[in-house]
Amino acid sequence: MTCTVVDFAKDAVVYTIAGTTKEELDNKLNLFFTSEGFSRKSDTGAEKIFQRGNKITRILFGVFVKYFQVAVSIKAEGQAFSLHLRRDMNFFLSGGLAGIGASRKEFTRISDAFKVYFNN
Repeated sequence: MTCTVVDFAKDAVVYTIAGTTKEELDNKLNLFFTSEGFSRKSDTGAEKIFQRGNKITRILFGVFVKYFQVAVSIKAEGQAFSLHLRRDMNFFLSGGLAGIGASRKEFTRISDAFKVYFNN
């Protein structure tokens, strides 16, 4: 399985993953996010949303409560898959200005760990 970065921005990274099947990819995605402390919030087949923390307590107490959400979109492209990993949080859920920096830092950490995990 090979994983290469195709495009990146502050809140999104696009990977191309080759040498795997859809079932293996889904399995590895679930294993990766579980190992990082995330639980699967929704799974529509083409898009999966993983979250860590509690959304309600984040809304009530702001930046003092850990909460992070990542959306993963999967598209088949011939023998490979295109994975769009994005930070799925708005200004309010990020915890305002103080939480945006921490949220972007966490997204960078997750996207780097993602590439390492999928290249091993």
